[in-house]
Amino acid sequence: MKNFLVRLATGLIVSALFISATLYSWLTFGLVILIAVTGAVYEFYSISTPARHGNTKGRGLTVALAIALTVLSILFNKRPFIFADVTILLPAVLFFFFVRELFTRSENPFQEIGWSILPFIYIVLPIMLLNWLYFDKGPLFALSILFLIWFYDSMCYICGSLLGRTKLIERISPKKTVEGLAGGMVLSLVFVFFYDKIFAYLGAQFHMKLPLDTYTNINWLIIGFVTLVFATFGDLVESLLKRSLHIKDSGSIMPGHGGFLDRLDAIFVALPFAVLVIWFTDRVGEIRLLIDFLS
Repeated sequence: MKNFLVRLATGLIVSALFISATLYSWLTFGLVILIAVTGAVYEFYSISTPARHGNTKGRGLTVALAIALTVLSILFNKRPFIFADVTILLPAVLFFFFVRELFTRSENPFQEIGWSILPFIYIVLPIMLLNWLYFDKGPLFALSILFLIWFYDSMCYICGSLLGRTKLIERISPKKTVEGLAGGMVLSLVFVFFYDKIFAYLGAQFHMKLPLDTYTNINWLIIGFVTLVFATFGDLVESLLKRSLHIKDSGSIMPGHGGFLDRLDAIFVALPFAVLVIWFTDRVGEIRLLIDFLS
């Protein structure tokens, strides 16, 4: 019970700070994003140090490149965004580590390359997609996806604590249960099913049209289902990472949650798939508008 209260208090404080920063301005949003990226990449490098045989020479460079990519993605998103921004910037950074390894005289060069580029794929790329959601769809849209993942995580934790009996994948995450997953999924899908009505109500109360209310409840149900499925995988992927590195938590900066990676693990894997479904949903809507226009 004590651990749950600590976890709840930490989650509420962190969520309140993030929501406030996101809604206040793009500068405060960018600052919070930079803190998250810096903390997550630094943690990743720190916990993977034993796997790279204690080599910490490239930590500063890795963190600096991650920050630079994040800043550029924020600045680029201030203008009309194109996905070519990602396809041009990210590969150059990743292949830089291939070239660098030619001069390090490492005994395991491709193992070092793997550990060096993994945080950019696992952490920085999803954050760049979150930046796209923020600037292209609006702060509330980005928050709606993140809030759904947080809500799902909390419901899984509560349902698992109260009803959990059957282990989900015990060799990877002994505490996660099928009952917790099922309960969290059902409650979260019921919640997201009413997203369109919730945002229509908020728009009427505050006399503004929100970009979220253009999606129907079926749209939100599909987006939510895909997001939650891959949020589950994200949680398991980080558990697999920690188990392979023989650690319990990625850090201790957030009481009851662990480190940045422990708190953001579901988001990192869920975001690319959520963005994919959102992009596809928009394309379907555009095709329907074109058909209506032509007919």
